[in-house]
Amino acid sequence: FHVTGVQTCALPIYVSLAAREMPLADLTDLLTECLERNRRFNITGLLVYHNREFMQLLEGRKEDVLALYDVIVRDERHQQVHLMWEGAIEQRSFADWRMAFLMPGELSLDSNPAYSRFMQDGLSHCNAGMTESVGRQFLLSLRDDFLKVAHAI
Repeated sequence: FHVTGVQTCALPIYVSLAAREMPLADLTDLLTECLERNRRFNITGLLVYHNREFMQLLEGRKEDVLALYDVIVRDERHQQVHLMWEGAIEQRSFADWRMAFLMPGELSLDSNPAYSRFMQDGLSHCNAGMTESVGRQFLLSLRDDFLKVAHAI
């Protein structure tokens, strides 16, 4: 993706298909790996996993987000990576980076500060006072689509 302008942050939202079903242990490892990397590069946002589908909103310095997106596209855990929305922002909508998923056993992660209950509670419980944005609205819309499919199955 290409972000232009003088804005300080890039904001991509992508969806992808996991190469295989990811058990809770693999998701926990992914959460730890991503949290460390994203803190190091000051990347904020939210990663969601449900029924082998990923969706992620990333915020950060353009160069850092571009480098991370390139890593994601080449990551063997992802297939069919599709950029759903992109833009440049002047202010972040997320205070930190978190991961959410909806599967049995996830409640054991409630004590992990990087775990988000986004799939159950939306964005109301986290990032109080953060700026509403097109990216956040898009993420909520994708969440609703994920949940519709989950309830239809």
